[in-house]
This record gives sequence, C-alpha cells and structure tokens, in this order.
Amino acid sequence: MVKRLEHYTSSQCPVACSLDILGDHWTLLIIRELLFTQNHQYRDLLTIPEGISSNILSDRLKKLEEQEIIASAYRPDNKRDKLYYLTERGKGLIFVILEISRWADQNLGDRILISDDCRPMLDQPPKTVAKQIFKQLAEWEAANVND
Repeated sequence: MVKRLEHYTSSQCPVACSLDILGDHWTLLIIRELLFTQNHQYRDLLTIPEGISSNILSDRLKKLEEQEIIASAYRPDNKRDKLYYLTERGKGLIFVILEISRWADQNLGDRILISDDCRPMLDQPPKTVAKQIFKQLAEWEAANVND
C-alpha cells in the first residue's frame, strides 16, 4: 500500500497542507460533534447520524489528538470513560464549519436539512455564533475537564 503524500513536503500550499489533516470524510464531522453537541464520549460519537465505524473513529480521534486539535481526559465521576474535547486550535475550525454550512444552505437546496434550532447559527454573524458556542464549551470544560 502506498503511503499518502503529505503536502508540506512538496507544495506547502496552505489548502493542501490543511487537507492532510482535515480532508477525510470523518474529521470535520467529529469536530462538528465536539463543537455543537454534547457528544464527547467515544460511544456518543459512534451514534452520529452519518454512521462512523469504530475503527475509523478510533483512528481519527488518535490523529486529531496527535495534531493537537482535540484532547482527552477521563470523566471526573468515572475514570474509565474518556472524554474528548477541542483544543484552542480545534475551536478555530468553527469558522470553517460555519462557512461550509452557509455554502451548503445557499447551494445544495433540498438535499440538506437545517433544523430550526440550527438555523439561527447561519443567520447570525460567525463571530456572534462562535462567542455563544465558546461560552457553552467553556462551561462544559469547567465541569468535565480537570487540568
């Protein structure tokens, strides 16, 4: 099997190098879950509507931790359960996900469904949405992550 080329060794293009980390089908969906839902445990991430398999999920979580996009900690009330959360580096991807969602809303028509509770995120300025989401994440982290 041929090892995938990492673009920083050839073109050093920022888009290509970012895609080395974020360019598979599952990575942004995992980040979406960690940003916008209360799905922070492995078993919760397995239940996303897109149906990720356990081996793919394990692989992507490991790679995201290696890239310092996510981190993990054990639950305060149960040291056997690991929780995954976004680092500051990972949280910066909120703007990427919001813009992809806005693009889909404008261009994919009836192929997508934006729920009523998500619609305000697309109608507000991205910085306003980010501020709200970061506040929720900080509250979750304060309750669940012991640094």
